[in-house]
Amino acid sequence: MSIRQSPLHLVTLGDLVADLIVPVASLPIEAGQHQRADWMRLEAGGTSNTLVMAVRLGLKTVVIGAMGNDHAGHHVMSILQGEHVQLDGLILVENQKTPTSLVLVDRRGDHVFVGALDAATPIPFQANWPSILLRARALFTTGYAMHPLALFGPDNNLQCMTIARSGGCRIFMDLGPSAFIDDPERVAEALALSDVVLATAEELCQWTDLADPVQAAHRIRATGPDTVVVKTGPDGCIIVKARKEVICPGFQVEFRDSVGAGDAFAAGYIAAVLAGRDDGAAGRTANAVGAAAVTRVGTGSLLPARKEVAALLAPEALPIPPERKGQC
Repeated sequence: MSIRQSPLHLVTLGDLVADLIVPVASLPIEAGQHQRADWMRLEAGGTSNTLVMAVRLGLKTVVIGAMGNDHAGHHVMSILQGEHVQLDGLILVENQKTPTSLVLVDRRGDHVFVGALDAATPIPFQANWPSILLRARALFTTGYAMHPLALFGPDNNLQCMTIARSGGCRIFMDLGPSAFIDDPERVAEALALSDVVLATAEELCQWTDLADPVQAAHRIRATGPDTVVVKTGPDGCIIVKARKEVICPGFQVEFRDSVGAGDAFAAGYIAAVLAGRDDGAAGRTANAVGAAAVTRVGTGSLLPARKEVAALLAPEALPIPPERKGQC
């Protein structure tokens, strides 16, 4: 059996994006108050962070999605190829810009995104996607992937989720903030197809209009998912199921930047679940990955190495696949 036809640990869905990381002395940026950036770097962002971190944790990953056939798109591709992410399901669209966010990060770790989505016609469903999906053990998507202006588009997202579910794949969805969602009914369809939903406490309260994030998690869980992972920042996470709630404390680390930490957290949680670990170990692993991520500034290739996550979990074993030769 060839590498390309071997089983996959993780498939992601949605548009890929680029982040222009710009560390500055302080926020907010004010007119006439000029600052010198510490440095600038174009990096892979969004779901690419989940892919990069998953590979560094030992998973085989592949992208199903789209981005523009432009400089930013080719740069993101080169980063992912350098991280050994398979791009079999990725489509480059002519005359379309890859979504790019300006990410301003100050020395306290506060940040702001500045970005835009161009109107786009969603790409047609591709013939090779089902074979990729039916080889996957886990599928990861996001609320952002359901945006009607996305190149990948909500219809493709839902069709891929349906195919993956038919093959017994476990589906993970990062909900995201409700403010960025134009069609909550399509998001509800995606939630009904999901097994695990990941969201911050604030996002869950926004989506449900409930003040208590655990109650909000139970309401989301009642729409289809069997598990909701409530991300509570430095406090860690709470794993909410039908008959139990597992509190997983966070790690005390030097905070520098939270951009990409939630995406990395998802990779850690998925890796631990695929390794067969229980709720507590899965939550602790995800917390360690997220904590390692906030000690670094930037996304994509700037995310932490596997050894940095392992150091936080010591003396416990890293509950993820064994390290491959040459892996950082």
